[in-house]
Amino acid sequence: MHLDDFLLLRYAARELNPAQCAEVEEHVASCFSCGRRLDEIARLDADLRELAREGALDQPAGARELPAGDPFRERPPISERPPRTRRARLATFVARAAEEASELRDRLLAAHSAHLPDLLAEIPLEEPGARYGVLYALQEAGRRIASGPVTTLRFAEAVLARVRQASPAERDDTEAEDAVPLLLLVGQSHLLAGQACNWTREFERAKTHLQIAYRAFAASGGDEVGLAIVEHVEAQRRFLLDRGAEALVLARRAKSSFEMLGLEELSAKADVAVGSALAKLGREEEAVPLLSGAVRLFERRHAWSNYVGTLNALATCLQNLDRLDEARREYARALRALSRDPDGSLLAATRYGLAEVLFAAGRFREAAASFSRTSRLYDELGLAANSLTSSLWEIESRARAGEVARAIHRLELFEKRVSQLGALDPRVTREIHSALSGTNPDLSRLTDLRRQAQEIVRERLSQASA
Repeated sequence: MHLDDFLLLRYAARELNPAQCAEVEEHVASCFSCGRRLDEIARLDADLRELAREGALDQPAGARELPAGDPFRERPPISERPPRTRRARLATFVARAAEEASELRDRLLAAHSAHLPDLLAEIPLEEPGARYGVLYALQEAGRRIASGPVTTLRFAEAVLARVRQASPAERDDTEAEDAVPLLLLVGQSHLLAGQACNWTREFERAKTHLQIAYRAFAASGGDEVGLAIVEHVEAQRRFLLDRGAEALVLARRAKSSFEMLGLEELSAKADVAVGSALAKLGREEEAVPLLSGAVRLFERRHAWSNYVGTLNALATCLQNLDRLDEARREYARALRALSRDPDGSLLAATRYGLAEVLFAAGRFREAAASFSRTSRLYDELGLAANSLTSSLWEIESRARAGEVARAIHRLELFEKRVSQLGALDPRVTREIHSALSGTNPDLSRLTDLRRQAQEIVRERLSQASA
């Protein structure tokens, strides 16, 4: 059993207690792999500390708004790249090996989680083409993360386990290390794991993964793009933790790099992070133009997953500004655009957003119909938690529209489904029944119960899928 990268990082940074330090030292004394990784991490940590003392890092404006001691306060310096002549040879090799690497990428992504470790064990990491294939698979998995964050996390962890088990011959191959350093694969794996943990709302795990990714990208001789991508994902994590001011600093720093390098789509993604952070700070008027511009770009590029996520953020801003008609029109446009896309989950997410806008506008009968369609769509896709949370919205919408009998009927169907899945305590549904009973349903209590039930359903079914 090898030591976790973050434990080694904390050891190098002298953050462990004496007993933990002794355990690490005893392990690395007899484990060549962990000893080598500790040497790499220690060198990097020493470099960062020296630069911090000298104040030598050239940071964009606003970087020092992050708290003292924040691992993202300073962008780490990038290690030197191979000489230009060697990079030219590598470029020729990449062009020759691209097809082979793409085939390996596809095999890795198609593999079942249970078979993945065996497949990875067969990959010869002393060959540059094999390393490119793993790198491409990690990058593509990040683009597909919305369809299965738990599966994506397992994939990242499987790759990390394989890299840690690399033999001395695999680690020491000069051509392979020049092409794709193992530390770059470590960084990309931790980045992917951090992204997945953001999706599953495991924010402390995400924090660990992203800190390691940040340092690994710099130490592997990566580029500003890789560091900016990590900053962008960390900005998303802090936004989800309601740390809007910190998220804004990181998102703007990432956007500055993407713009400078002419990366339009990544720049648009950073605009979404900036806009979301501004909205978190109550600055929706500033956020709307950024989010609107990103929505249009994603629509032109047919980047539908990004399109729907950004649209939801834009609609939330418009709702907060009481511009509900605009939000509704945006969703109507989206439904027309998405009718051309085969991904039903994006269509369902858009219908869900539209239903929320209709509910906020007091158009409860229309909202109920939209939530009902959304629930059926999610059910067809096998997304039980989403289907059940949509049903709870429909029940409340029916009650607020004065259709109490239909709300109770829908609740009875809901009860059967959650009982089958073990997704909710019967006590909660009994309380919902009680709130709906009588001539004057207790709508305020119903709202509280709906939120409580949705949280329990998401948590229980998320644990079941893990």
